[in-house]
Amino acid sequence: MLINPKPFLFTFILLIGLFSHPKFTIAQSTDTPIIPINKGLSITIDGNLSDWNNQNNLFSVNQFISPWGNQNFGKTIFKAFHDGSYFYFYFDIMDKNIIEKKFEKEADVGGGDRGEIFLSADTGLSEYYCFEISASAKVLDYRASHYRKFDYGWDLESLEVKSKIKTDGYILEGRIPMAFIKGLMASNSEQSLYLGLFRGEFDSMEWDEKTINWISWIRPTSEKPDFHITSAFKKVQFGQ
Repeated sequence: MLINPKPFLFTFILLIGLFSHPKFTIAQSTDTPIIPINKGLSITIDGNLSDWNNQNNLFSVNQFISPWGNQNFGKTIFKAFHDGSYFYFYFDIMDKNIIEKKFEKEADVGGGDRGEIFLSADTGLSEYYCFEISASAKVLDYRASHYRKFDYGWDLESLEVKSKIKTDGYILEGRIPMAFIKGLMASNSEQSLYLGLFRGEFDSMEWDEKTINWISWIRPTSEKPDFHITSAFKKVQFGQ
């Protein structure tokens, strides 16, 4: 009996296309991502992620990009949720050569590897808040307004962050009070704000701006590294 190969060929091509098509992350979607509410999840801020393992309902970004530099920067994962009282988050960053400047003041965080969270109430960045966290959980937090007007005297005293250094990188785990975030969202009825997720990757203590690999969850529309622009942020909603 002769078998018509065409249907099998079509099925084979369809399967190849299905499995080879690139996966899109939350950040790449045109939809507004939701940071879910999980009231029953108990998280201890200690840099140990074992208490996250049984939770599937999370805001998750597992594909970061380097818009202006080397794409070989190691896996970067960000996950988050809130429970009505706190916004919980973690970065899991692969980095086999962690660079940190000796910490004597907050600005020293800017001299080494770090994860970054930026929050803004509006697309114009009329007032936004930045949290830059080193591999050892030292924090540079500040208030800003467009364009690059920084108030380093501002601090979020209730921010909690812990880290864990691994053989292949580091974990940053923390929480931000929802009272602070709700204050940012007070001007809109959508329970939304604009989020930026970034990473600064250093390869040496002897660095300059050209050698830093700036990593983002989305691609800003800038020819040079800059996260303090509207296109570096994406709208997100907080579940209720």
